[in-house]
Amino acid sequence: MPAATLQFTRARRGDGEELPLAWGLVAAATAAALIIRIAFVGTQSLGYEELFTRAIATQPSISGVWNTIRATESTPPLYYVLTWLWLKLAGSHGAGALRMVSLLAGVITVPVSFAAARRLFSERVAAAAAWLAAISPILVGYSLYARAYALLVLAGALSVWALAELRERPDSWLRWIAWAASALVCLWTHYFAVFLVAAEVAVLALSFPRERIRLGACLAAVAAATIPLWSLFSAQSGDSERTAYIAAEPLRGRLEGIVRQFSMGTNVPTAWLEGAGIAVFVLAILYALLRARRPRETLLLLVLAVIAAGIPIAGAVTSIDDHLLARNLLAVWICVAPLAAVGLTRARATPLALYSVIALATVIVTQTDWRYEAATDWKGSSALIRAQARGEPVAVMPGLELDVAGLYMQRHPLGAPLTTSDLWVMVEPQRGAGQRALNPVASPPLATLFGPQLTAVGEVDHHGFRLIHLHSATPVSIRPAPPDNGSASAPDALVLAP
Repeated sequence: MPAATLQFTRARRGDGEELPLAWGLVAAATAAALIIRIAFVGTQSLGYEELFTRAIATQPSISGVWNTIRATESTPPLYYVLTWLWLKLAGSHGAGALRMVSLLAGVITVPVSFAAARRLFSERVAAAAAWLAAISPILVGYSLYARAYALLVLAGALSVWALAELRERPDSWLRWIAWAASALVCLWTHYFAVFLVAAEVAVLALSFPRERIRLGACLAAVAAATIPLWSLFSAQSGDSERTAYIAAEPLRGRLEGIVRQFSMGTNVPTAWLEGAGIAVFVLAILYALLRARRPRETLLLLVLAVIAAGIPIAGAVTSIDDHLLARNLLAVWICVAPLAAVGLTRARATPLALYSVIALATVIVTQTDWRYEAATDWKGSSALIRAQARGEPVAVMPGLELDVAGLYMQRHPLGAPLTTSDLWVMVEPQRGAGQRALNPVASPPLATLFGPQLTAVGEVDHHGFRLIHLHSATPVSIRPAPPDNGSASAPDALVLAP
């Protein structure tokens, strides 16, 4: 793909039709995106957040979907409604089916990225942007994650494409309607997309002052179509515990995370690999900004990115409203990727080839090595302990993962105390502060949680999980939650019934 872009130019046929090579490159990038994602879509266990998606998408009715979103989520409903419809069509609730909307959104982002960048830069740069959409570690990761983030990237790409189309024909009502529709998709996908839409409104208002009537009409239509979201947002924002964990994380680390994740995704195996990828990606953007051959188009993307990312960053820095996470800014990715593509296609596209190798290596490792996977292997560990702990209760550490373990073990939470001589404990591996890899928990507080009578008599280890068998000479009472069990919002352990 990088080599093919070397031969591509802005050459067109006499009637304005693009050379077939353009669509060939886009088709190749789209096929690569599909292959990469299909290969890994069902390999990892469902994670804690994905179970919320599953609970929503398996509701029997659309009203159940809406009410569950209202009760458990902090995002708009579009992604969950699409996933609910897909599961109805597919007839499956497995991990692959649950992640399919994200997967398809990630694949469709490739040609949409090309279409958006093509209106601003050369077809060579647009093809490179499409290739970045196919292999970007952060985009691949969220394409394999049953949450709304891959759809957020697609929605942002659609809105920038519609904006670029509108810049060429501001007198076209059809293009104004297309932009309004894309803005609506953004707002129904993720609340943070409002910052990108606001940036686009500012650009349109300043660029086309004579089109204020059209802009006003579009904004009125968008506002009317988002009325159902107002009450939903009010109910969701009233439960501050859903997002309290965000502000609890150090702001400096989250700011660094924006650069690191946009460049190389999460859980990169080694520091040198991550550093090389970040250096190539960031230097390519700096080149585009400092040596801009299309200053107006470069400035447009820069303004969009600065406004759309700058407002939530300012809110976090001033503590006015702190919900800043790199993944919440993914609508801005389409503003960053074409700029990176400009720099990456210089010097005979050698930087693009280098970044491609780094990015693909990162994707393969983070999707195949349990130490760097986004979700721990609850599926494999549950299968092992299910065969060992027949008729015996199983404690899950940390307790927040009880539903994940229950799903794969096909068990329900313990409802009342029971008496037993044996207890198994599943201890999930952890990734400590500053650590890249998952590691087994060295000293879980078993005696503190379950009492000194239960002592370890055996252990099975699997992909960082410690599956510890506790035994007591005399039967002891096991509660659904141990007496000394941490905070109510983050219990140390909870127990599954036999």
